[in-house]
Amino acid sequence: MTSLKKTRVGLAALAVGLAALFSGCATNVNTYERADSQAAPSYINDKRVITDNTLAGTFRVVALNQSTVSGNLLKVQATVENLKNKPRLLNYKFEWIDVDGMALDSANETWKGLPLQGRETANISTVSINPRAVDFRLKFRE
Repeated sequence: MTSLKKTRVGLAALAVGLAALFSGCATNVNTYERADSQAAPSYINDKRVITDNTLAGTFRVVALNQSTVSGNLLKVQATVENLKNKPRLLNYKFEWIDVDGMALDSANETWKGLPLQGRETANISTVSINPRAVDFRLKFRE
């Protein structure tokens, strides 16, 4: 292959790569849902402890709700929002608490990452594997 052909192939590959990169950077998400919701969530009040104002300005919890599944396991769902116009990765973790205020070990509760497009809202949820769980904490980190 001649040097000119190699240059053209390289430029073509670069153009394709850049096109793929920029086409994948959509920053907004359009959402459609029922106008009159049939859902009846059990919303809960929350207390927020903010130690990182930058992180608090990037993601927010819109709502928290809970239910009980399998008879005695607490399920929690948080509606979270990316407050920025660009895609961001939300790192989050749920922790479970018993009636005495003691943290419960839970092998399935590790740090997880959720990619969110700009201004996107999504739901994250978990179910306690321990029937002694009566409360929870939701943590975010960079």
